[in-house]
This record gives sequence, C-alpha cells and structure tokens, in this order.
Amino acid sequence: MTEPRSDGGRREQQGKSATDSQKSEEYRGSYASQPQSPKQCEATNTKRMAERKLEVCVDTVLSAVEAVKGGADRLELCTALSEGGLTPTTGLLLTVKKHISRPIEVFCMVRPRGGPMVYSEEEREIILHDAQTLIKAGADGLVFGALTSCNTIDINLCKVFREKAGDIPCTFHRAFDLLQDPVSQLETIIELGYQRILTSGRRATALEGCTTLTQLVKGARGRIKIMAGAGVKSSNVANIISQTGVAECHASARVTRVFGCEAQNDARMGAGSDNILLVTCPQEVKAIKQAMAAV
Repeated sequence: MTEPRSDGGRREQQGKSATDSQKSEEYRGSYASQPQSPKQCEATNTKRMAERKLEVCVDTVLSAVEAVKGGADRLELCTALSEGGLTPTTGLLLTVKKHISRPIEVFCMVRPRGGPMVYSEEEREIILHDAQTLIKAGADGLVFGALTSCNTIDINLCKVFREKAGDIPCTFHRAFDLLQDPVSQLETIIELGYQRILTSGRRATALEGCTTLTQLVKGARGRIKIMAGAGVKSSNVANIISQTGVAECHASARVTRVFGCEAQNDARMGAGSDNILLVTCPQEVKAIKQAMAAV
C-alpha cells in the first residue's frame, strides 16, 4: 500500500516544479531571437547580398558589355544562345574581357554542338581540347554537362573534364534537367567536384520548378551551389528566391534589336531573320539585381 504524501512532501514537490518552470523559461529566453541592432541588420543584409549572385548568359561582345553595365556578377559566355549555348571562340573571350567596364568572372560554356548531350569519342576530344584552350585564354570557369543515352550522368567524361579543368571552378549545366531523377544525382555531381548546378528544377521555367529547386537546395546543404535558371526575370526572381532559398540566379535579360538592313530578296543566312539581334538589356539586369536585393 502506498502511504499518503505529507504536506512537507507536497510543498517540496511544488517548490521543485516552480524551480523547473523557472529554468525552462530561462532556457527559452536564452535561445529566443533578440532584435538586431541597425549595425547587425546591415551586416546581415551585406552578408546575404554577398552570397546572392546574378549570372547573365551572353553570346556577343555587346551583350557582355551591357550585362556588366547593368550590374551582372558573373558572365556565362557562349555562342548561339538560340541553340541553348555553344562553345565560344577564344577571340570572343579575349575581346569580352578587354571591353567590359569592370573585371568580373567569365565562365565559358563547353558544348561542341546543339542537340543531345550524349557525345561520341571524337566529340570528347573536341570538348577536352576546347576546355584547355579556353583556360589558357583566361576563362575564370567552365560550364559543362554530359549524359549517357539512358539519360544518366556520363560519369567518366564529366570526371575527366573536371580533372582537366584543374583549379578552375566548373558548373554542371542544364543537362541536369534531362536526368530521370536529378535529386538522386546531386551527390554524384558533388563527388565529381563541380561547384555549381544550373537548373530549372526539370521544368520549362525556374518558377515552375520551385518544388524541385527547394529539394535541391536542402539536399545540397551548402556543399554545392544551386543556381536557378530558365525564364528568370525581374518580375519573378524575388518569388523564386523566397520559395526555394537559392542564392544564385541565371538570366539572359535580352531584348530584340532590329536593324535597318533587311534583305530585299529571299536570301537568308539561317532559319531566322538576319535583321534581328537579341541583346542583353542593362535595365533589366539592374532590375533583377534590385529585386534580388529586396528579398
């Protein structure tokens, strides 16, 4: 039989409960978020903005100059953006670096042709040769990605490419969005030594791919940068960042420029008009940067 507790026992228990409650309040208070001073707020915002980067993809000297004028943090240099971007010439790289108004990183696409990201042995030779040539010409980073015919990462080629790049940082481009299960392949790209993944979250635009982008940011855990690209504009970039937590975004920010030299016959150099050029708009680049800063 349990003996009834004495008044002294009850008082002791009540005193203990009060002490435990006080300790609990002190514990919670010690971890409660305290209001930041103006200097702390400024430091937090400065750190946040230092981590946020806008990369602008360009395929002409004019676009490169305009992107830098608008405040781009980094350039992805290529040719034929109409094809999704192909390997730039060393002449384009050298001229861009000469004429931009301030020194910023210029990452070069390495992609020998349009179409599938599956490459033959001969094309592999081109890829590795172009990578070395661009590095020697002053590329600050390289952008690459290769797949197998089964839409998995071509581990062998991507590994050799990364080794050939040496100390040059590498971005795995949107070949990533063609993978069957990109989230599960995140670890592979980290192990291969790539510093960044450009992705739309497997959707037509980054805004539509926010769910997958969020999963990638969480899975990366700061070990690799997830850069949102495809359809990024000043009107949606804040929404993309707030939904996913990405620190870097990729945009072309282009507008159409029409020249007054339309041919008077049916002759054309390609499938499109020879009188139209898509060029980076510095005002849109600036607007994207401002929207990123406001999040």
